[in-house]
Amino acid sequence: MAAPKKNKNAEKWSDVKSLDLFNKADMLVKRKTNYIVNGKSIEGYEFDFIGELADELEVYRDLLQRDIPSRFPQLKGRYTKLKNRLETNCYSNTKKGIINTAVGIVNLKSNHGWTDRQQTDVTTGGDKINLTPISFVGNKD
Repeated sequence: MAAPKKNKNAEKWSDVKSLDLFNKADMLVKRKTNYIVNGKSIEGYEFDFIGELADELEVYRDLLQRDIPSRFPQLKGRYTKLKNRLETNCYSNTKKGIINTAVGIVNLKSNHGWTDRQQTDVTTGGDKINLTPISFVGNKD
């Protein structure tokens, strides 16, 4: 039986429509424009944040990063590719001064896992430390 006509919960995104959305997103993340930085015209990428890209596509960002990839596992790689491109765009735009350095760093840390701290234990290499108890011997002096 079909869903009622006024059903607002019906699945809207098919695999074909989702693929089309990712194709549009791929085209957008490659788009460049000219920015004025310190009085000079510099070419940079228009999109370097998933929220801005989703806004341009008129969808919510969780659709791109969570909902479509979980519904259509074959599109997980497309999201990964899109996210990698946004990371590259952010780094490039930050390096050129198009994005304020602090904002670029926040984006890279928050959305792309960048960190300025080491992720592994450099003292033991993750090996377990076996502690030997210390025995004190009395001194008769």
